[in-house]
Amino acid sequence: MKKINLILSLAACSLLATSCSTRLIDFTVISSKNVTLRLPDDAKGPRTVGKDMKTCGAPQLKSAVDKAIETAGPGYDALIDGVVFSRQGFMSQGWVVEGTPVKTSKLKASN
Repeated sequence: MKKINLILSLAACSLLATSCSTRLIDFTVISSKNVTLRLPDDAKGPRTVGKDMKTCGAPQLKSAVDKAIETAGPGYDALIDGVVFSRQGFMSQGWVVEGTPVKTSKLKASN
């Protein structure tokens, strides 16, 4: 009986000691500081939101970012002034990303 308890205890400890990792996002540019970008007015779109919520499986932050950019329309390829939320609801979890979409092809060079 003591051997069984010892084996179960060791198994429980080994399960608690393990961890897993999930790739959250790939990024080209990221900053938590204010950055001045010289953009013409037609290069910015209206603020947009993208979500990736799942009831089973792991939600992907990249999918939420992609959906936010795609929602803005053709030509937009990045978000500025963005915020990332982790949301949990009844039987669901996921990511919500909101930001201002921009067309980086219209960035002006600084003098």
